[in-house]
Amino acid sequence: MLIYPPGNLYQRGEDRCQLNVSESSANSMRACNDLGYASAVLKQRGYKIFLKDYQSERLDINALLEDVKKEQPDVIFLSTTNATIFSDIEIIKKIKNQKEDIIVILKGAIFYDCNEHLLSKINANLINYLIGGEEEFIIGDLIDYHFNDVDRISTLPSIIYNKNGKFIKTNNNVFCEDLDSLPFPDRAEMNNELYVMPDTGEKLATISTSRGCPSSCIYCLSPHISGKKIRFRSSSNILEELKECFFKFGIKNFFFKADTFTINSDWTNELCEKIINSKLNGKINWVANSRVNTINPQMLSLMKKAGCSLIAFGLESGSNESLQKMKKNTTIEQNYQAVQMAKQAGLSTFGFYIIGFPWEDFSHFELTRKAMLKNNTDFIEVHIATPFVGTEFYNILQQEGRITDEVYGKSHFNCINSINTNLNPEDVENYRKKIVLEYYLRPSYLYKKISNSILKPKILYNYFKFGTRLIKNSIKSNFRR
Repeated sequence: MLIYPPGNLYQRGEDRCQLNVSESSANSMRACNDLGYASAVLKQRGYKIFLKDYQSERLDINALLEDVKKEQPDVIFLSTTNATIFSDIEIIKKIKNQKEDIIVILKGAIFYDCNEHLLSKINANLINYLIGGEEEFIIGDLIDYHFNDVDRISTLPSIIYNKNGKFIKTNNNVFCEDLDSLPFPDRAEMNNELYVMPDTGEKLATISTSRGCPSSCIYCLSPHISGKKIRFRSSSNILEELKECFFKFGIKNFFFKADTFTINSDWTNELCEKIINSKLNGKINWVANSRVNTINPQMLSLMKKAGCSLIAFGLESGSNESLQKMKKNTTIEQNYQAVQMAKQAGLSTFGFYIIGFPWEDFSHFELTRKAMLKNNTDFIEVHIATPFVGTEFYNILQQEGRITDEVYGKSHFNCINSINTNLNPEDVENYRKKIVLEYYLRPSYLYKKISNSILKPKILYNYFKFGTRLIKNSIKSNFRR
């Protein structure tokens, strides 16, 4: 099950980004694949499943408690994020008050080798298992062992289990190499109508294509929770999942989820060729992410031919100093060239940026703002640098004694007090809102979007809806620190 706390929508199953969807500028909810994978694995082992994405359906805690009362589950599996951990625990308390003997499994990237500070804030009597690793490879054995051979629980990797009221960690850094061995997410149990393209409103499925990242960006969780070695699904296996989505569930739009989709040109080209030579050729639309230094015109042209409509880049900054210090190992010149290359291939572009690192001041922010305007991607998002536990960014700040505020309970749109000694946190949050709003309200931008969608009323309506949300988020003043 996926719970719905009061307030914003969060991408609970998205371990790397843990996106606050409600306050983002141009994002929508993606499918709860973490629950879908768990459902598929457990069904194979004969377990009965009840799956519901309460937050995406905008169902409150009463709906969840009513389902617990009706279904009387033996086990409840929930996803959480850095930003929602404490509100999620409050809901677990209410579930336990209603069904005291229920087994609770809580999954989230924050539990991957988490520190004792977080564990001290969690009542061990509430939760049986915390999973920080890839739950789809663990969940089947975990449930089997719990009911049939509890002594083997300690052999499972990347979990924290409750033993006599005390949390005990198992071995981390264990990653399954054979991604093809997984069943596809159980879309028969998922409400696929909830997850849609932001512009067209058509159904959108998330396809996990590879895992792992060899890069060393100091702010990113990927190498920590997915490993630095890249593990690829075979192109044939991915194609079969695409076919199932298209022919069985009527889904023709896809988000290809990878730490970097274009990291291996041979693999990327092979997948594109598979799609082009299949019955799906010309029938599906997909988006993917990329690093700016992993693409070439030939690859982008093939991606476009295979149905790719948009490519997202982590452009991060308009300051080469910041790009170097965050260990992005790219330059603002490479950023611009990559965006132009994608545009020439006929692809839409999405640029992600980060502001608020400790060495930055408003002069760095201004460089980023100017780079945003020069790159002129179709969509942008600006995050505030967040030191997630486990990242090099967090370790550096901790060693320097610069983290004096609670890191847990924060999202990419909140400043952590006292991290940036140059700037007031409220000023950073306000600046982020200001530059995002200014970007999307440029007359040239508005004219282009309206002109391109004037004969597509549904797309025009969705642009208006997201624009309204953007303005609302940009002018409200409730800063949550």
